[in-house]
Amino acid sequence: MRLKNIREKRSYQMKVRRTFNDEFKAKIVEMVAAGAASQAELSRKYGISPVMIGRWKREYSSGKFFENTNNFDIAGLKIRISELERLVGELLFENKMLKKAKELDTIQKKDDLSIITSSNARQLKDGVR
Repeated sequence: MRLKNIREKRSYQMKVRRTFNDEFKAKIVEMVAAGAASQAELSRKYGISPVMIGRWKREYSSGKFFENTNNFDIAGLKIRISELERLVGELLFENKMLKKAKELDTIQKKDDLSIITSSNARQLKDGVR
């Protein structure tokens, strides 16, 4: 009896369909394209299906969110800009790391190339530096 009442209550509850405006969709797609967050992270954060975000990405690249503008290629260009900005960030990080490695290598080479004189030759033979 109790189970029947619960089922009846559930049948009356309808899930409300959410709608999202084009600005929100574009913001989500741009975050994914820029690498600010993954598709799965945004899906969990906003309670949106990852499949839906994938659909929004396709619509964004086709220019659906920019129907009011004359040039539909704007969406593709914005995605390309986001990808390039992400790539520039990665290259800057890599460049900094290589500069640090070069500095450390230079310091180590200077230590290895110390001048051997007659006074410190005996110390080197004995293993004392």
